Amino acid sequence: MKRVLFVAFTMLMLCSILLLIILGIAKAGNPDYSFIEYPCIEPATIDGEWTSGDEWTDGPIMKISDNANFTWNVDMTSGVVTDYAVQILVEIFDDDTDDAEDYWQICIDSDNSEGTAPQSNDYKIDIIGHTSLVCYEGNGTDWDLITPDEGEIEWADSISDSPWDSTPHWILEFSILKETGTIYFSAPPNGVRIAVYDASNSQAGVQAWAPDSDPNVPAEWGLISDYSDTPIPEGFSLGVVVLLSFVAVAVSLYFLRKWPKTRSCSSRKTGEINYTS
Repeated sequence: MKRVLFVAFTMLMLCSILLLIILGIAKAGNPDYSFIEYPCIEPATIDGEWTSGDEWTDGPIMKISDNANFTWNVDMTSGVVTDYAVQILVEIFDDDTDDAEDYWQICIDSDNSEGTAPQSNDYKIDIIGHTSLVCYEGNGTDWDLITPDEGEIEWADSISDSPWDSTPHWILEFSILKETGTIYFSAPPNGVRIAVYDASNSQAGVQAWAPDSDPNVPAEWGLISDYSDTPIPEGFSLGVVVLLSFVAVAVSLYFLRKWPKTRSCSSRKTGEINYTS
């Protein structure tokens, strides 16, 4: 009985860790693709490249495709709510060509209301040809062009190497005020879609997170499921969680094998329990 309880407890803890770290508290959106929003340790320098080797290690690494990743955090270091800013890093590893049709795309469902068409408070931000930023807000059926406030958005991209890939490739660094400006979104849950397109590799098509999501259908986007008041633990990535999971299972199996196979008990008149192997 004790060994059954031990294994059950270990597996329960394992499942709890996986659910909290990988999925967070899923609410609407697409719960199969979600992450937790963490505060940054130091604000990023928005110059299109890694200013230091640990500049973007304070957010979860999210896989867009085999050829692209992004990470996301929020800068609250000023302590002033109106200055809070979301910071986003996007990299496409197999793109080092400068094409007019290239684009980065960030979609935000600010109130996580989903929907099968862009609604008010749904936003789409396109950076086209590495030169032009264009913003939209949903109107219930389609997108309307909007103009962000001055200083609301800061962005830069360049061809550079990074800790994620030593071969020079396109890197985008992006910052947007979180609760002040034309594009407003407060605490999670929020819907999110991140996409990249490389015109020189058009056969790959649009690479997006969540996979196969439509920019015009917020219900298909990914999800910021929750937020943390403290920075992400250093080095605490999905890989570490998986490794800890295997360790937990291995320990459980070890103790299960070492436990005596059978036990019987009989009552004595004194009320003592006599165990025999």
